[in-house]
Amino acid sequence: MAKPNSRQTFIDYCFRSLGAPVVEINVDDDQVDDRVDEALQFYQHYHSDAIEKVYLKHKITASTLTLSTATAANFTVGEIITGSTSGATAIVNKTSTGSSLVYTDLTHLDSIPFQTETITGTSSSVTAVVSSIVVGNIENKFIPINALITDVVRVMPIRDTTSTNSLFDVKYQIHLNDVYNLGFLGSLIDYSMTQQWMSLVDGMMGPSDKHISFERHKDQLRIDMDWLSEVVLNQYIVVECYRIIDPDTFTDVWNDYYLKRYATALIKQQWGQNLLKFEGMTMPGGVQFNGRQLFDDAREEVEKLTEEVRLNWEQPVDFYIG
Repeated sequence: MAKPNSRQTFIDYCFRSLGAPVVEINVDDDQVDDRVDEALQFYQHYHSDAIEKVYLKHKITASTLTLSTATAANFTVGEIITGSTSGATAIVNKTSTGSSLVYTDLTHLDSIPFQTETITGTSSSVTAVVSSIVVGNIENKFIPINALITDVVRVMPIRDTTSTNSLFDVKYQIHLNDVYNLGFLGSLIDYSMTQQWMSLVDGMMGPSDKHISFERHKDQLRIDMDWLSEVVLNQYIVVECYRIIDPDTFTDVWNDYYLKRYATALIKQQWGQNLLKFEGMTMPGGVQFNGRQLFDDAREEVEKLTEEVRLNWEQPVDFYIG
């Protein structure tokens, strides 16, 4: 029989493991789907083979006001616009020949955001009515995260995206002198100690680590920093994180040895649960249902598989600490 490579072939495999088609499996299709979803969720949460370490990039987006008329070009780039109702103020970053007006810098990020209201340019004196608003990352102070992401380790240093080749840069001088001397029997120990010292000074004087807050069910990564000065529109933020291997894309997941065993045990437990209703009922010929034994056997299998994954396959608790 072919290896499971889809949800349906995976379910068929589990049913064959329980005796189908020789034995009738008394489980509803919806119950089977629920148990498969439960098995996948458990597998993705605890099994190291279900996730991968990735580096994801996200381009910083601005907020956009859509005007009721095509008058965006009448505003001036760099001027401050003010909302008549909310009192919100922002700096125009980009205009268009249509109705889109882009702003990146609220004069105060903690101020009240724009509404569907009339805005006025302070230098151009142009007025327009806002019909809709798309809030960008700078104003939100977070970036969206794919639902497959389970854990975020860290945000890569944003300031490292800007490099320098100045002769007066300290790092440039160190590499220029020390690396050159290494070619003439220089001391690698001295160079290593110098790099550690520079890393210590760099961490104390200008730490690059950002305080982050990731809530998986929100699909958001909040970064606590000065969004007005530390990021630039269309700049990329790179995030080190762990992502679920999507079984719909990488179908070999359906053939995972542990996942097949665990899902089969859950379906078997559901089967026994269904038969408990008929416990002790005598069928023609004197045959009696024994759903209790089926349920207890399946529950024992689930407990053993749960212990197995926690002991053998789960990543250490501090594995995700960056």
